[in-house]
Amino acid sequence: MRCFWEQMGALGPIYRLLGQGFNDGEIAKKLDLTELNVQSCIAWTLHFLKLKDRQELVVYALAAA
Repeated sequence: MRCFWEQMGALGPIYRLLGQGFNDGEIAKKLDLTELNVQSCIAWTLHFLKLKDRQELVVYALAAA
């Protein structure tokens, strides 16, 4: 079963923008989401990838680019 973020199609765009150095507010504005939704998606991604913090996620996203 796909999570809510996968169903919305928001994971990929949030992940890419995070890797480009955008903050939560900027990502929310670009994708027409609330900042809370962006933060929740990032938290879910951290949990799913078993990363300890946002900095690790940014490094992970940069390495994948």
